[in-house]
Amino acid sequence: MLNCYFVKLNKGFTLIELMVSLGILVVAILAALGIYINVIGTRQKTVGQLNIQEDGQYLMSLIVKDIRAGMVDYADHVGGEGNCVKITSAENPTSQLCLLDFSSSPNQIRYKTNLSASGVCSEVGGRCVLQRCEGLASSDTCNTATGSYQTITMTNVSFERLDFYISPTTDPFIIDSTNYEHPRVTIVLKLRSLREKTGEKLLVLQQTVPQRYTYRK
Repeated sequence: MLNCYFVKLNKGFTLIELMVSLGILVVAILAALGIYINVIGTRQKTVGQLNIQEDGQYLMSLIVKDIRAGMVDYADHVGGEGNCVKITSAENPTSQLCLLDFSSSPNQIRYKTNLSASGVCSEVGGRCVLQRCEGLASSDTCNTATGSYQTITMTNVSFERLDFYISPTTDPFIIDSTNYEHPRVTIVLKLRSLREKTGEKLLVLQQTVPQRYTYRK
């Protein structure tokens, strides 16, 4: 005679097994979250670097084009008139560039930033910008206080430095001038990316540009 016995096994997860399983799950979630955050941070850093490089190259090329197409406005720079920063020496930079373009109208071109006199960005939000104005010299359209200056800096980029080294310091084309040095401008730009949350991404650009305008004395 065959006797069959059925044994009911009440077997489940023990507390230790449950804790181990939850621990593994938490570690996996945290690892995935860390990878996601790292990818997002890398993407923001890459985009920030691209923005600052593109903006820096664009701004430099724009200033270079204006210098080559025109001439240094020595009348305003040397005399400190027209709200242009006075040139003191070739070694001391100015924070503003004043140009005249005789090939088009308006013929007055000005560059400046909203950095403080000490070169510090004290604007709300910590973002300073480069500003450009085109106007008529006869009507002083590009007055520093009331001129129609346009911001030409990208939203996620802040200006940290703007220096113009102008040489010679006096107009070599005026009558009785003994200076035969051809005018040139050395531009120094420093930009900071506002996209990167960790650390700072800075870009410094420098270029020396001779003006094309000239004539025989």
